[in-house]
Amino acid sequence: MGFLSISIDNFIKKHLEINPSENKNDLKNQLEKSLADYNKGIKCHCGNEIWVVGSAFAGNGCFTCITGESFPIEDYEIESAIIKKENNKKGRKSINKINPKTMSGFFNDDGTEINIDLVKKPNLCISCMNDNDPDEEILCILTRSDQEENKEFVCYAYKKRKN
Repeated sequence: MGFLSISIDNFIKKHLEINPSENKNDLKNQLEKSLADYNKGIKCHCGNEIWVVGSAFAGNGCFTCITGESFPIEDYEIESAIIKKENNKKGRKSINKINPKTMSGFFNDDGTEINIDLVKKPNLCISCMNDNDPDEEILCILTRSDQEENKEFVCYAYKKRKN
C-alpha cells in the first residue's frame, strides 16, 4: 500500500489524540525540522531518503532503518514529502501500480522498478571475476543499483580478475 499522505497539522491532531501528554509545539517543531532536513536532501545513514514522520521521533532515518520493515503499509508520511518523492521517481513504475499477476523484475525498497538495462557499471566491476558471471549477475546488478547515487562504489563481493 505505501505511505498514507497527511498534513503536518492533521498528523499532530491524530498523534495528540493517542498521546495527549505530548507537547503540541514540540511535536510541530520536530516534524518541521525533519521536513526541512528532508527538503535539504539529508539522507539516512544507509543512503535512502529519510521518513519525515519517523525521523521526528527517532532522528533522521529511512522507514526501513527506523521500523525494521522493508515497506510501509498504511504508515503516515507528510504530504509534501510524498509529492517530492513521487516527483523524484517520474518515469519509473511503482510496485503499487502494477497488477500482481503480471509483476516481474526487480524493485527498490521504495517500491519503484529497477530497469536493469539502465544500471551503470562502475569501473571496479570490469576488473572483477564476477563480471559477466551468470550466477552472480543478479547480485551484481542489485549491488550497483543500490549504490547508484553514492559518490564511491563499494562491493564486498569484489574479487580481482586473475591476469
